[in-house]
Amino acid sequence: MFKEGSPIAYDAPAELKKWPSLKGERQKDRGPPYLVYNGTLADCVRELMDKPIKGISLYDIMTKPQAAFDQTVLSPGDAAEIAMRKDFPKA
Repeated sequence: MFKEGSPIAYDAPAELKKWPSLKGERQKDRGPPYLVYNGTLADCVRELMDKPIKGISLYDIMTKPQAAFDQTVLSPGDAAEIAMRKDFPKA
């Protein structure tokens, strides 16, 4: 998903959002996702990785595209991949 060798701006503004849910499943017909956390991309990744694994699929990170990735919505899987990068800033 990420372009190898392309740096990620971990200090870029980002928002962690959660989708309305019912019984652990996204309910896209019940409205847009709502804001859970507003900060940097690195902070949002940390916040998401701290959530219980059972409900992690209900979250997305919204940020601006970068050279390493060309989308504005990062899934929990994308966030996990970012968190495992060697250059990801430790808390």
